[in-house]
Amino acid sequence: MNSDEASSSSATHTESCYRDICILIVDFDPICQRVASGMLRALTYEVLTAHRAMEALEMIRDKDLGIDMVLMELHIPDMYGLDLLDEIKRISDLPVLVMSFDRSENAMLSSLEKGAYFYFTKPLYMEDMSDIWQYVHTRRHQQQRQRLEAEKKEVAALHESSLNEEEEMHEDEGSFVSDWNNSYGDDQSTEVTAKDPAEEDTLTSPLHKKARLDDVRSPGSVTAGDGSGLFLIPIEEEKLISPSSP
Repeated sequence: MNSDEASSSSATHTESCYRDICILIVDFDPICQRVASGMLRALTYEVLTAHRAMEALEMIRDKDLGIDMVLMELHIPDMYGLDLLDEIKRISDLPVLVMSFDRSENAMLSSLEKGAYFYFTKPLYMEDMSDIWQYVHTRRHQQQRQRLEAEKKEVAALHESSLNEEEEMHEDEGSFVSDWNNSYGDDQSTEVTAKDPAEEDTLTSPLHKKARLDDVRSPGSVTAGDGSGLFLIPIEEEKLISPSSP
């Protein structure tokens, strides 16, 4: 790429930066306002104008106008420039550039300390206006970064809220299981320990086994002489039938 092509490419890129920027010029002097407007429009900026401070404030409050920057005269009849600068900063975050024939160091420092981005001394020149788009792009970049940070915080807050809800659900489930075990587990253990003695196994209880033996024992039964408790069910005697005589 030769120098002419590089210069042309750079100029095209710079012009594209101007096109979407709207600048409000606040100046009571119609000649100075016309000169500044002509320069900015030649650089393809969009330009709005106001002759009075109150008019300028009304235009700045109107967000539909899409103002990106303010270029204001320091000495305006209806409001002192530094007071106007304070008011602009109060109602917006627009970059403000101050211009004036006042070349005093006090005027320059006061304007910058009040929040002006730059102080131009009149008369204005085209090269003075050629790079002011950078202030707008700096502001837009800061706004974009703030939006991204706000979105990150919102996502982080939603994630934390979701985790808290999951923890609460797990805690509720654990509490339910614990309550269920405490309630139904105690009932089951009570049923087991409170079993009716009459339902005990008679084969393992000597007392009840003896009672059963007494119930089934008959007068004709024969017991072992060793006191073991064993018994025999009585058997009817066989009747012997004598053989019949021949």
